[in-house]
Amino acid sequence: MRLSRIKGQERAVGLLASASEAGRLSHAYLFHGPDGVGKETTAVELAKYLNCEAGGDASCGKCRACRMADGLSHPDIHMIFPVPRDLKAEARAEIIAGYLRDGYRDEDFGRKTAIISVEMVLSGVVVRANQRPYVGPWKAFILADADRMTTEAANTLLKTLEEPPDMTVIILTTSRPSALPATVVSRCQKVPFSRLAPATIEGILLSDPRFGFDSKGAKAAAALARGSAGRAVRTDKEGLAAELDRVAAIVQGTRVRDVKTLVDEANTLAFRLGRHEQQKLLDLMLLWFRDVLVLSQSDESTDPPDILYARHRKALESHARGMDFATIGRLIEKIDEARTAIERYSNPTIVFTSVLLDMAVARKRAGATRGVGYAA
Repeated sequence: MRLSRIKGQERAVGLLASASEAGRLSHAYLFHGPDGVGKETTAVELAKYLNCEAGGDASCGKCRACRMADGLSHPDIHMIFPVPRDLKAEARAEIIAGYLRDGYRDEDFGRKTAIISVEMVLSGVVVRANQRPYVGPWKAFILADADRMTTEAANTLLKTLEEPPDMTVIILTTSRPSALPATVVSRCQKVPFSRLAPATIEGILLSDPRFGFDSKGAKAAAALARGSAGRAVRTDKEGLAAELDRVAAIVQGTRVRDVKTLVDEANTLAFRLGRHEQQKLLDLMLLWFRDVLVLSQSDESTDPPDILYARHRKALESHARGMDFATIGRLIEKIDEARTAIERYSNPTIVFTSVLLDMAVARKRAGATRGVGYAA
């Protein structure tokens, strides 16, 4: 079996291929790993392969079954995902249409909590699993973000997991396997998915015109995605340049003249940004010093290095000349620790004050900028 559309998940695909070649495909799988790394896509590709009319070692992509699978309209391939309880059928249909149009599933339901209810499991899995395939030969059920199942829904699914009908495969995907009941996990074959390399994400963004990325935008989005193609796809392309400019100003200490302005800056970041925005800001800071590190190790005899903050090259070069390898390394370590602290709900004022102070001291020692006090 070959799943050629799946990029950067050689281990997961290898496990599925080995099972298929040995005739030991499981009736139930748990695809687990970070968000946006291809778990749902792999699930659809596996279901597509099992129902392909060509019968080769890979889905042909051309037969009626493959075309229906690509359009999520195959009568024997069913995808279930969390939605608010009161979401109407037409709204669900619009989500599927958006998935096909945009290449990703938007999970933003505002303040509403999205779940997989017992009714969804009953009608979408239990009843259909006990029916004969319409097109055949396999029935496939994909429960995306399965950790959002209610307790009642998970218990309802157990019977089908324990005694699945023939030629049926149930695939659960999750980024939080520990949030699933142990009784559900124990009845599934686990398949781990990993974060994607930036080059892999860049290739994915450029391979599909629906995403609307040029080479420069794809490179920037991939660098910011923390291994998630889904996160990269959702990148605000128009706002990215402004975000980079904002972080460049913070890292250079443009608005920091003394201790008071440094504390004011830290308070602004702590109180005007949400936790996810704060984490993203720290990611962008890390990428600034990654660029500094790249420039510090390059020379004029080599090709120009590939850097994210190309618009701020002079400032990057100034940091690269004035900061030694150990200083850059300490700043990267400090920012990485800050990101972990924010993730653990530490006091953001203390976190950002500490980070900004460390950067100011490093600038002062390097003589990277002019000014007085902590901006020097």
